[in-house]
Amino acid sequence: MDTKAGTRNNVLLSVIVTTYNHEKYIAQALDSILQQKVDFPIEVLVGEDKSTDNTKAILQDYEKRYPGFFTMFYREENMNNGPVGNDLDLRYRSHGKYVILLEGDDYWTDPFKLQKQVDFLEAHPDYIAVAHNCIVVDENSKPTGETYPECHQSEYTLKHYASGIVPGQTTTMLMRNFYIDDSVNLSLIRKRLTPGDRCTMFTLVCNGRFHCIQEQMSAYRHVIKGGSSFSANYKPDFARKQELLFGLVEYSRELNNTEALRCAEYLYFKEILFGLYKSHSIDKKTAYMYLKRVRHFPRALVCIVRSEVHRKVFRLSGKPYVCI
Repeated sequence: MDTKAGTRNNVLLSVIVTTYNHEKYIAQALDSILQQKVDFPIEVLVGEDKSTDNTKAILQDYEKRYPGFFTMFYREENMNNGPVGNDLDLRYRSHGKYVILLEGDDYWTDPFKLQKQVDFLEAHPDYIAVAHNCIVVDENSKPTGETYPECHQSEYTLKHYASGIVPGQTTTMLMRNFYIDDSVNLSLIRKRLTPGDRCTMFTLVCNGRFHCIQEQMSAYRHVIKGGSSFSANYKPDFARKQELLFGLVEYSRELNNTEALRCAEYLYFKEILFGLYKSHSIDKKTAYMYLKRVRHFPRALVCIVRSEVHRKVFRLSGKPYVCI
């Protein structure tokens, strides 16, 4: 184990691990942290969200085997529907200059992953975050052949976000720890809209530069049947999607960021049209109610017309890709 446990005063990187009913996977996730080779001290905060399986017992075993390395939080109640949530609570408890999240059913595949990402941010103070590519695996850790809709350029921008491309899967994103200061407006993240990673990505790209390393250094477990993962439990919900997208609109207005607002209103307007004409999940009266919230209707309409061009420029081709 080359990973160094830090103290509250000297930790450079905080690793956040969230887990719920991950008895099949959590050991692999923790082992991938232990296998990291870094030359700086880290802290590992693990939030066990009142699992109903054997996850807690596995964590207790690791706590005994690696005393002082993992800081475990065994929740007395599940925090999923609470005001803060497991993930955000751990972030506020972190002390590192940088922070990264590893969900308990995913894992890292490159032992130098953390070193590479921290080295980049240390050398580039004008960047707020750095991500990388990932491989998609099944419940048995076997590659599925799917491609994650990740950015394949060195710089992630709002144009990518508007086109459905993300900088990388959640556990690929290492960022400056703005949870411990007031350097970034966190109002969008605090709303706890779902999926939360989309709010984090939007917050990051609105507040700084975002680099993407073109290397596969982690595995995303895509399980669509059974289990507690987002993919296995996701059901299309027009109202929830609208809440998320309008959250982006409101956040852009707070920042007075014209480019971000253009992106957010485009996505918001596009979803209204999809619900009205494609999924038929809303009627014209409901669509009109939503449309009244768009301030720059002509601009959003122009963006819709151009959307096919955006997709051709930024979309992935070839293998089937994971829908997130």
